Amino acid sequence: MPTSDTGTLDPRRGPDARAVLDVLAAGGPAGEDALVEATGLPAATVGRALAALTEAGAVVADGAPGRVRVDPDSAFGLGVDVARDRVRVALVDATGTVRARAERRDVQRTPVARARAAAGLANSCREDVEARLGPGRRVEVGRAVVAFPAVVGVDHTTVLHVPGYEKGGTTLHDALTDALACPVSLDNDVNLAAVAEQHLGAGRGRSSFVTLAFGEGFGAGVVLDGRLHRGASGIAGEVAFLPQPGHALGEQVLGDAAIAALAKDHDLPEDITVRELIDRADAGDGVADAVVAEMARRVAVVVASLAIVLDPELFVLGDQAARPPIAQRVTAFLRDRISVLPVRIEASPLGADGAVLGAGHAAGEALRAVVAERAVAASDGVTDGASR
Repeated sequence: MPTSDTGTLDPRRGPDARAVLDVLAAGGPAGEDALVEATGLPAATVGRALAALTEAGAVVADGAPGRVRVDPDSAFGLGVDVARDRVRVALVDATGTVRARAERRDVQRTPVARARAAAGLANSCREDVEARLGPGRRVEVGRAVVAFPAVVGVDHTTVLHVPGYEKGGTTLHDALTDALACPVSLDNDVNLAAVAEQHLGAGRGRSSFVTLAFGEGFGAGVVLDGRLHRGASGIAGEVAFLPQPGHALGEQVLGDAAIAALAKDHDLPEDITVRELIDRADAGDGVADAVVAEMARRVAVVVASLAIVLDPELFVLGDQAARPPIAQRVTAFLRDRISVLPVRIEASPLGADGAVLGAGHAAGEALRAVVAERAVAASDGVTDGASR
């Protein structure tokens, strides 16, 4: 860490170099003085970090005297969205920019099948980018962040077992690590959707907001004081189990099991998806519309409950919850029933892409941390193995 007087760096200078990388990745090319102001680090610290990053090839001159930028092709990572029967992959560069995307549907729900699908899509994206980079250029994937519709432990490895959700354990993480041949970090899909909203969507510029998303299930991503709040054990945001009028404590009132029960009560197929219900409602199906109306009412109760506890600046409705049959009803319910609450609601501009974009952004952040640590270790004459 930098000392208060000289800015001299000890052998573990990675966080300072990463701060420089992050500023360049977010704001584009800059000079040393601008980096000192943006990072709050001493000039000597920034100078040493830039020297290490330049030597490692992570930072290059921008053309104008004294200005540098991140070399986007210096590192690559993966953002992966593993849904119930679909896998999406986004290949990102060192700035976090998506360079290629691919998707596959009808994927079996086993960990191995999902991991193999992710690896196949990743290879397709890698080949696409390599073709555009030119002959002889190789894309090596250094990190992967995976969004998954389940409760993920704070170790980002273990899926916690919750009734009605995926089987717990590290099997999916292990299969993905083997198939992708790089370190893998798991996170809840709505948590990563909130990350995407914070940096790319409706949450930009907000210090506190809550993303509520209907997709494969239903959940919340909570951002407080600019940071994603996962909770002590990773279950923060599992609002599908919040108490609702007329339901037993601990009962899932939103999500797969709840939607199946609502569909059965209305003589609809129990395996109908939220997307299909809204599509039917949009097409004039009165029965489906009644189910959608009840879903929206329950979402509104969740919003009201969270508003009282967290008082965020904004609620962002994501994925299928952003569609008018849900979003408009939630807004109307809160306006008509509990207008005393100062609740602001916006539909996400990201559509169903929140989870994969959030995973890609997180992968970019993880990449820059690794690049910074390795650059500093190399500049200090320390091998990667010794630095770890």
